[in-house]
Amino acid sequence: MKRFISILFTLCLFTLPIFADEPGDEYDDGYVYESNGRGDQFLKFDFAGIFPLGFKGTDSETGEVTKQLAPGASFDLGYYRFLNKWFALGGEVTFTSNWSIGEKLLVTIPITPGVLFQPSVGNFEFPIFLNVGIGYESWANTKYFPSLATKGTAGVYYRITEGWSAGASTSFLWIPQWFKDNPEYNYNAYFVIASIGGRFHF
Repeated sequence: MKRFISILFTLCLFTLPIFADEPGDEYDDGYVYESNGRGDQFLKFDFAGIFPLGFKGTDSETGEVTKQLAPGASFDLGYYRFLNKWFALGGEVTFTSNWSIGEKLLVTIPITPGVLFQPSVGNFEFPIFLNVGIGYESWANTKYFPSLATKGTAGVYYRITEGWSAGASTSFLWIPQWFKDNPEYNYNAYFVIASIGGRFHF
């Protein structure tokens, strides 16, 4: 009996290679990996130049209308969470500063919830943001809060690793300032923002 079991065991060892995978074969269960899916999140940070378009401000002391504003700097922090592989909800805070020709400093801080639509091709991702919220403004000796703040952004990012991506984007920022009692001082501030930055995915 022992001899029979030994022979049977030996035959099993020789037949194993028949059922083994061919060299180079890989297991494929049909699952397609998506870099973004429901519940995925990311933090974003951008460093940017901000360029005024048709800016018109009013000096709080003299009432003089100032039309010239120099390019400035901007920094942005944001957080988004994906609803599915295409759409995410979140928001961002942007810090901007510009000097006028008369050496007066304009500081704006938009706080804008928003929605993200993001198609992708391979490791390249193309985020499109639409944000609407409120903003704080400081101009010369005048402070204004809250003002309406809207921002639209389009960019291209490269997914370096599963956890990091880097890229560039362009934004259009609109911050109006409307005075109920003094409508003659109303103005609309338009800016273009050119950014480079990164995102941490988790």
